[in-house]
Amino acid sequence: MPQITCTQCSQTIDANLISCPQCQATQGLDALAGIDPNIRIKNQKWAIWFGFLFGGLGLHKFYLGQYLKGSLYLVFSWTLVPFVVGWIDSIRTMKMSSFNFEQQYSKRAI
Repeated sequence: MPQITCTQCSQTIDANLISCPQCQATQGLDALAGIDPNIRIKNQKWAIWFGFLFGGLGLHKFYLGQYLKGSLYLVFSWTLVPFVVGWIDSIRTMKMSSFNFEQQYSKRAI
């Protein structure tokens, strides 16, 4: 777990804490905004385009972090079935609200 130094009391604390447990001082702009720097945000429009253009190769699945599904698309790409499924995935992604998209595909980096 990454450590930082509190700007007020100089105590070493976890980087993901919003405030220092000793002096209660808020830590950094990310902490004030409620942003977790370890979350990888995915772009919904890119996922849609990848699905339409390269859905048969599973590029949209690789982009969204679903490596096993992307590999299956790639292995069966010679059947042309993944191309149709890729288009269907793109339409589903297009109909999805941006909030639901972020909830489903924005994952915390390990």
